[in-house]
Amino acid sequence: MTWLTSSRAPLAAAVAFALSFAAPARAQPVDFQSYFPRMQAVRIDESEAPTIDGDLSDPAWAKAATTEEFYQVEPTEGEPASERTRAYLMYDRDNLYVGFYLYDSEPQKITAKLLARDSQLRNEDGIRVMLDPFGTFRDGFFFGTNANGARVDALIENSNNLRVEWNTIWNVKSRIVEDGWIAEFAIPFRSISIDISLEEWGMQFLRNIPRKNEEVRWSNIDRTRDRIDLTNPGRLSGVKDVSTGIGLEAQLFVTGASSYDWELDDVDASLNPSANIFYKITPSLTGSLTFNTDFADAPLDARQVNTGRFDLFFPETRDFFLQDVASFEFGGAVFSDNVNGMPFFSRRIGIVEGRPVDIIAGAKVSGKLGPANVGALAVRTGGDDLVDGQYLGSARASFQVLNESKAGAVFTYGDPAGEIDNFVGGVDFQYRNTTRFKGALTADFAYLRSLGGDGAVDADGQFGALEVAYRGDKWNWTTRFEHIGEDYRPRLGFANRTGVRRYVQDGWRRFRPSSGIIRFVEVGGFADAVTDLDDRLLDRFLGGFVNVQTQAGDEFELEAFNLYEDIRQPFDIAGRLNVPAGVYRHERYQISAAMTEARPVSARAEVGLGGAFGGDFFNLETGLSWRPNKHFRVGAEYELTTFDLPTGALDVHVGVIQSVLAFSPTLSIETDVQYDNISENFTFFSRFTWEPRPEREIFISFGHTALIEEDRFPASFRAQGSSFALRLGHTFRL
Repeated sequence: MTWLTSSRAPLAAAVAFALSFAAPARAQPVDFQSYFPRMQAVRIDESEAPTIDGDLSDPAWAKAATTEEFYQVEPTEGEPASERTRAYLMYDRDNLYVGFYLYDSEPQKITAKLLARDSQLRNEDGIRVMLDPFGTFRDGFFFGTNANGARVDALIENSNNLRVEWNTIWNVKSRIVEDGWIAEFAIPFRSISIDISLEEWGMQFLRNIPRKNEEVRWSNIDRTRDRIDLTNPGRLSGVKDVSTGIGLEAQLFVTGASSYDWELDDVDASLNPSANIFYKITPSLTGSLTFNTDFADAPLDARQVNTGRFDLFFPETRDFFLQDVASFEFGGAVFSDNVNGMPFFSRRIGIVEGRPVDIIAGAKVSGKLGPANVGALAVRTGGDDLVDGQYLGSARASFQVLNESKAGAVFTYGDPAGEIDNFVGGVDFQYRNTTRFKGALTADFAYLRSLGGDGAVDADGQFGALEVAYRGDKWNWTTRFEHIGEDYRPRLGFANRTGVRRYVQDGWRRFRPSSGIIRFVEVGGFADAVTDLDDRLLDRFLGGFVNVQTQAGDEFELEAFNLYEDIRQPFDIAGRLNVPAGVYRHERYQISAAMTEARPVSARAEVGLGGAFGGDFFNLETGLSWRPNKHFRVGAEYELTTFDLPTGALDVHVGVIQSVLAFSPTLSIETDVQYDNISENFTFFSRFTWEPRPEREIFISFGHTALIEEDRFPASFRAQGSSFALRLGHTFRL
């Protein structure tokens, strides 16, 4: 250094030597494989409770526990976050308070385009809080928001499934400031189930910075673990002596509804009271009752046209059945990846062959009982001209074993259609090890048997499946075997193909370039074979794929595969185009591209083509979304599937338009318009939701259905029915 003279050099050297002892030791690299941070909760008095307004200046926040230990998972695993994040945590008798100061060096670039409840935060500047108050290391509660204060709440099921249909009472506010944005959460202990004997909860904080496609976490600093994976969370200790009241919650509703049949010129009107009552038998075990259950606020099912041989699956969206839904989870990856054969599917209750039937009353117990996670449900349905009322039930218990695994059993009773007496019982084991490998090794096993009805005593009413998988950042593979007996009948579950065995093997390798616009490239292959119970081949899929994701989050994929199908019974595609019995071999190719939704305008497209059943196949799926501001979002989807077979040709068109007009985080209008040319059914459904207070709800819906008959020229629009519903609800907590 030119300024250092020779006379000063010895002195400078001595000072530097002395300071080397006084300076702190250089931080050692963190071993994220065994790393989990901790926070000790700070208790405040109820009189000190902060005002939830997106401002951390309340004096109580100065007492809160804080942390700034956040690390990247993407794009550079283990590196400090590019933007500073400070989390605050405290609690009083009634609420858990979590605050965040999310610093941003370019606050003008913060992405905040969503305002409505349960918006998708993946492409927003967002912060999430995940809690596991049972210590299950699998199941938990999810609370998230963005810089607009949009409320997102969900249930985490088995560390791989998010049930956003679940809603509870809580509060959050956010606001953008000159050096970032602030979020304040207040989560009532009455809104979650907790194990008061547990000394440490599992907890995770996760931040998204979409313009950098950056994901930042407090714990679980591992790309191989999903963002909602709770197998290695941080720890929250010190939460004790909290109040859940007497544990009683009553959701009371009254619904006025009317409908008009345009073809019969008939008007129908009704006034229906209904109630859901929840009682915490213990802070971790909830009893639930439902009376004259009302599902007026359930969203429309996504429009699907069945172009295959097997029944379609529609997920559950009704609040009562989503309460503590994780308690009923069974089989792990056996059913999360493939629903065929699942023993219990709550959508069977109240819906028979696509028709709604009344639920007169239902009772449920769910949560934690001693060392067991339990769920038990009993329901009485009403009858109509086609089916008698039924008693239906399901029970599930599971126990944590080893460090990250669990084992359990399930039992179901009843047939919603009333055709037979039906029982299903079985056991499962879900093994998981994330500590001995740089990744996760899992093994999920399930065995089930159905009894009763038209099956003989020695009939094959068995289901058995085993899936072993490894998930890492570089290498991934799956091996799966399943056997579904010819007489396996889970009448309260879902099975759309029986009398088969299935063998699956897939694997892929992920490559991460050190620089450039490409974040990663995945190259892999798969083999999927289905046989009859004598191991004679029915279906086989062999292929490979290449997937590319850019640093911005855009994706491109190319896939090619060979299909073999032995059709032993003729069937009709979409009920219109016949496919004769026979053996078919053909090739298929598929290419897709999707823009990240972090942009105000995004689009996706997927094209598939090749052979099908002795002819030609073509499929086009497109989607376009526009988010000009936080108050409005509109998206359109269109799918075209064409078959040109020796028996004829068929074009299938499905169109959907969805829009959200959000005036505030508590007031919004959602509208769905759907049409397909097979049913020729046009549906318009609009829902107005307003929560003037967290415990109060005003819901209005309007729906209209019509037939658009394409075989006429010009196509005719024939109204079928219109409906209107007004529901008022209030939740009382004691």
